Amino acid sequence: MAAVDSADHDCATGTAEARIPACTSLLERTLSKPIRALALYRRGLALQDRGEDAKAVEDFDAALKLKPKDGTTFGARALSYARMGRTDEALADHAAAIGANRHSPLPLVNRGFFLLDLARNAEALADFDAALAIQARQAEALKGRGDAHRALGELFAALEDYAGAIKLDKTYRNAFYGRARCFIDMGDFTRALAELQETLRLDPNFDSGYFSRGFVRWRLGDTDGAVEDYTRAISLESNFPAARLERGQLLASMQRYDEALSDFDEAIREKPDYGSAYLSRGIAWRSLADYDKAAQDFTQAIALMKNDPTPYDERAQAYLLAGRIEEALADADTAVSMQPGSDAFYETRGRIRESRGERDLAIADFRKALELDAGNKAARAALSRLDAAP
Repeated sequence: MAAVDSADHDCATGTAEARIPACTSLLERTLSKPIRALALYRRGLALQDRGEDAKAVEDFDAALKLKPKDGTTFGARALSYARMGRTDEALADHAAAIGANRHSPLPLVNRGFFLLDLARNAEALADFDAALAIQARQAEALKGRGDAHRALGELFAALEDYAGAIKLDKTYRNAFYGRARCFIDMGDFTRALAELQETLRLDPNFDSGYFSRGFVRWRLGDTDGAVEDYTRAISLESNFPAARLERGQLLASMQRYDEALSDFDEAIREKPDYGSAYLSRGIAWRSLADYDKAAQDFTQAIALMKNDPTPYDERAQAYLLAGRIEEALADADTAVSMQPGSDAFYETRGRIRESRGERDLAIADFRKALELDAGNKAARAALSRLDAAP
């Protein structure tokens, strides 16, 4: 019995690499059904920790054959199914876990976060509400509900939930981070920075915290600090295309184009279907007057960002600078037709029409741009240049 107890301990604690053989050794013995189910569950968790979700599912399956109503195992298998992209099976397991643990908020919280990942935000909100009805003082449920409110654009409700989570757990990094993201959504970058400082004090190795602080510092005009934060984020998570994209955009705005292009290249290598990276690289090439490379990147962005008119507008500007006027006009027409409420797109088309000598049509476009945004300085300057009233 002592040997079994020792093996059970080794199966439950330590690194995944140590737990897997310890659980396997335990499973080679004659065990009661409950202990065998527990050992299979624990080996499944260890395999999960090592990223071997298919093997983990096999162990969870075997555990559930021995203990068919074990909600904890259903919850663990749901996580592996989710990571394998098997959404329907993951949802079924979450439902089974909730059914097996009707008096616990945790299965509802777990499904709520999974639904957030699926952008099923209203359903997630309902799960967090249900979890809090079971246990009102549950920090993770409050944080999750805050995330759901934020995803639904209900920012003040989100802030209230994040504050509630922090009141219950003053070391809850993700609640501070959620509140920071909420302030970012509100455009309150000073308060966002304060929340991110606390987030990173609680966890100095939080890559997403540095990523978000880089964005905030950039918006507050601290470009050097922003570059440092993006660099720190990348050093903590080498495969971080969004951080490389934003650092590249910042470097391009500082006219450090070689470094920017290197970041865009790496972002595309890490995420080959990253339309925004092609778009930003195209803008950099256009700034360097390499209009052919710019047009190629904008064309790729168009293919990847099918419902976004911005790549058409950017390619129109590249074609205009390259003297490919008819192609520029076709792209500008497409951008305007896709998003007729954009003042910038009318301003682009106005410049193209001006280059064609179509003064009246150009004036009409510049006036439309000002109608949509009276602060469009380029359109106002163009009308002045054409000696036309706004």
